[in-house]
This record gives sequence, C-alpha cells and structure tokens, in this order.
Amino acid sequence: MAKRIFITGASGFIGKSVVERLIREDYQLSLLLLPNESAEIFPDMNIIRGDITRPETLAGKLSGHDTLIHIAGSVGFQTWEDCLHVNVEGTRNICREALAANIRRFIYMSSVSVYGRVPDIAIAEEQPFKKIRDPYGDTKIEAELLLKQLARESGLEVTILRPTAVYGQGDNKFLPKLMENLRSGKFRMMGDGNHSVDLVNVIDVAESVSLALQKDDSIGQTYNIANEQNPSWNEFLKVVAGEMNLPYTSSYISYKIAYRIAGLMELMSRITGKPPRLSRYAVRLVGRQYNYVIDKAKDELGFRPSVKLLDGIRSCIRESNQTG
Repeated sequence: MAKRIFITGASGFIGKSVVERLIREDYQLSLLLLPNESAEIFPDMNIIRGDITRPETLAGKLSGHDTLIHIAGSVGFQTWEDCLHVNVEGTRNICREALAANIRRFIYMSSVSVYGRVPDIAIAEEQPFKKIRDPYGDTKIEAELLLKQLARESGLEVTILRPTAVYGQGDNKFLPKLMENLRSGKFRMMGDGNHSVDLVNVIDVAESVSLALQKDDSIGQTYNIANEQNPSWNEFLKVVAGEMNLPYTSSYISYKIAYRIAGLMELMSRITGKPPRLSRYAVRLVGRQYNYVIDKAKDELGFRPSVKLLDGIRSCIRESNQTG
C-alpha cells in the first residue's frame, strides 16, 4: 500500500475532499500549492510550493514519495490556451518530475467529458474517446493519451478516474450558479427536464481515490465514477427551489436553441472579457440524458456511492444558507 503521497490540486474543490479522506488513513501526504497560495486550511500538513505549468518550480520536490495523485486541472468552461497549458502540459510536467523521482504509482483525475457527451446510450469505460471541440474534454483526452503512452514506455502504474460533474461541500461553481439563476427568475430548463441529473458527490469521488490506492488490481485501469440513481431535473429543481423558499415553475428551452444562444454568449465573452452567463459546456452538461455505467468500479474497487443526490443537495443548500 502506498504510504508517501504527493497530491496536486490539493486546495481545489475535489482536492480538499481527497485530502480530508486520506488523512484518516496511514498515509504521509504532501500537498502541492501555488507559490503565493494560502495554506491556512491545511494546518500541520506538509506543504510544497510549485506550479505544474512551470516545470522549474517542481524540480526535486517529488523525491521521497512513492505515489502521485494528480487532481490539478483547468475545469469547465475555459479557453483553449488555459486547458492546453494546465491539463496537457501541466500533466506532462508533473509526470516527468514523478518519473525522475522514481515514482511509479499514479492516480489521475480525469472526466466523463472524454466520451464527448454522447446521450441516450450506456457508456462504459470501453467507449471510444470523442473530441467535440470542447477545450476541457478534448484536453482531458490528450492528458489520458499521454499517461497511457508513459505507462507503456516507463512502466508508470496509472489508474484513471472519470467522475461525472461533481457537487458537494466547497463547490463554488455548479450549485452557486444554479441558485443565482433560480433567484433571478432567469433559469430555463434545457430540454423537457425528464432526463436525470448527471452529478456525483465529492465525498464519493474522494472515496474512489482511497479505494484505488488500496487495490493493486486498479493499476492500468480506468473507472467511471457516478451516482447510479439520480432524480430527473424536474424533481431536482423542485427540491432546490423548495430549500431556497422559492416557488418553482417549469420554464423550458430546447437543447438546440440553448446551444446556439450559449455559442453567441461565448462569442460576446471574448469581446467583453467577461465569462458568458451560459456556455456550451453547461448546455451539454445539463441538457441531455446520459448513462455512465459504473459496474467496473463497483466490481473491481468496491465503489458504492454513499450520498443520495437530493439528500446531498439539501445539505449543501442549508450549509450555504448558514454561511451566507
């Protein structure tokens, strides 16, 4: 079992949950933070300063570790430049340094976006990659291909985890944006709302990392990480609105129209320099039915999602109301 673990992206949404999960085990953790990043949330932890996009800042800093958990990445709607710089070149940089430090065990946090958001079919890990000109998903494909090449050439012992969209404690993107749109009255459901919500709790994602560390059989394998029994968007939104003490009245827009509007908003964002209110990434994420199969993670890792979506989202909203 791995004992000395180096973690990138430790201060991010998923990273913090992974750290919290792993400190309950007999691991020695080292957390990579940016040079000027606050370490206040990690008292008594081994903090290492560096930047995966600047290889000179990593030199020699992975020595003494036997496992690398690579979570850092450019997520969601981002520019091509950012995604290539972080997701591809950053992964290449940290891999090179890991190999120089004789690290062999590598767990990589990828995404179901590598499948190209194909709706209405069962998608297991054997589903081919599909590039759709999405900076995030397409660069995650490139990062996975890079890792597989290194595994063949150097014996790097890689496990790849592909979660669906992640929510939970510390989320500053999905739920806050949804709540903002519901409060404004501007929210429109893309599609008829009868398709299921494509979300998994960050607690379950962190648990999948712990399970992969414990299972030597996970070496060389890839796993979908998802919640199997999520409600429909209509059911989900009623609960969210109810927890916010807002009336929820269904208002819909077709997927195709939403996608075109999002494209125009992205175009305007390049002119204004401000993030678009709606992105094509968000439309693809929300607007269609997806079915990511997790039988392999269940059978080989013993993965069982523990947080029911409606329970998890109620907890997140109540926590948001208390802190807000």
